[in-house]
Amino acid sequence: MDLSAFLPFFQWCDETTIGAYIRSKTWVFPVIETIHILALTVLFGSALLIDLRLMNAGMRKQPLTLLSRTLRPYMETSIVIILLTGISLFLSEALKCYGNFGFQFKMVALFLALVFHYGVVRRFDTSEERFKTSPVAAKLVALVSMILWFSVGVGGRAIGFV
Repeated sequence: MDLSAFLPFFQWCDETTIGAYIRSKTWVFPVIETIHILALTVLFGSALLIDLRLMNAGMRKQPLTLLSRTLRPYMETSIVIILLTGISLFLSEALKCYGNFGFQFKMVALFLALVFHYGVVRRFDTSEERFKTSPVAAKLVALVSMILWFSVGVGGRAIGFV
């Protein structure tokens, strides 16, 4: 895939004041990355609990809608933190990300995971009736959700190695 049309955007991002500041300080990048990973852990944990409940593999006494409603603030907050810290990390190494397959994979996986979560998973985890009347579909939704969120993490780790 030819990404040359995106090069000016990546160069502009790399030259931003925020990116330059993060690169100029020894501890800023590691602190932002730590917050990014901690938020990702909270998001993955919350999504995994919901997915396991959709698969009827855990927390069976807990109504799915209650579990989802309880975890929603953690997921929403984590997503906001992940996006803000991710943008900061990207600005500090935009040219490194340009053409990096790990970065491309992560961005596609993140987009798909968010669309799937808000478009499909939410339809099941907010409707106890749908969950109970379509157990096979609920399990398939949970499996796809787990694969997508896991892919986001794998893509993130791959950025530094590909």
